[in-house]
Amino acid sequence: MIEVLNAGLQTTIQAGVREGHRHFGVPGSGPADLLSMSLANRLVGADATQPVFEMTLTGASFRFHSAMIVSVTGAEAGVSLNGVEAPMHASILVSAGDELEVAPARHGCRSYLAISGRLNVSEFLGSRSTYLPGGFGGHEGRALKAGDRIEVSDVRSVDEVETPRELRPLFNDNVLLQSCPSSEFEFLNEDGQTILFEEGLKATTRSSRMGVELSGDRAVSCNAPEKQSSPVFPGSVQCPPEGKPFILLADAQTTGGYPHILQVIRSDRFQLGQIKPGARVRFVLRTPDEAADRLRARWEAYSDWLSSPVI
Repeated sequence: MIEVLNAGLQTTIQAGVREGHRHFGVPGSGPADLLSMSLANRLVGADATQPVFEMTLTGASFRFHSAMIVSVTGAEAGVSLNGVEAPMHASILVSAGDELEVAPARHGCRSYLAISGRLNVSEFLGSRSTYLPGGFGGHEGRALKAGDRIEVSDVRSVDEVETPRELRPLFNDNVLLQSCPSSEFEFLNEDGQTILFEEGLKATTRSSRMGVELSGDRAVSCNAPEKQSSPVFPGSVQCPPEGKPFILLADAQTTGGYPHILQVIRSDRFQLGQIKPGARVRFVLRTPDEAADRLRARWEAYSDWLSSPVI
């Protein structure tokens, strides 16, 4: 069993993406940073999509009621075991009664705690990921709170390892996102393109697992004609009338009526979950062929370390 001592700003249980239900209006959910979750699970000998704890900005703390191996990845943050500093991106042996704390994020936004066992949480439509707006998956379909106790089963012995240095993502407060033009890109005026690709924008406090709002000194103008709602996906960049673009994340709606100006390429999508309020965001334009090449390169880079790379 794992007891939540301090759940921080928002800690949820996330696992694999809830696939095949978008046409019913059900988002995929899953981790905001799929790569960091995969790396955390690798360190505890688990499948890439095994349920983990996802912590937002302020970290969290836990007490373990049995021995197991754990790991912490994602946003750069201090980690301590019984008050003693512990490493990120490494397997950590905990004993019954041990307490582990993940401090607030210094760089990035979300941290991930994986264990060498299985978190016994509810499954809905093929995934154990928590979808907060719908109130399903994870632990009672909600964010965790102090005093929650999560049962653990199938604890296994695994070798203690570390993520190779070259495979550890580095997060900071200046985010560069490679993106392809989307359906209403052509309606962006020259000033709008200058803001997106040269000046950049800042993430506002209007930020959640559904998306991140961007704002700057000037509004991004998109003179697209009115349209019916159309499909959107994690990584879609929409431009509302007030000119503050919105990047959609894992829990975002499945359709939207605002102009869809850019689509963050899949190889960069893990970064979206690490954009914290105040971070500066700038976009780089890529062609679909370039996007495919970059995804292939990232898969190849991780293929020897992750048995089934999930990006």
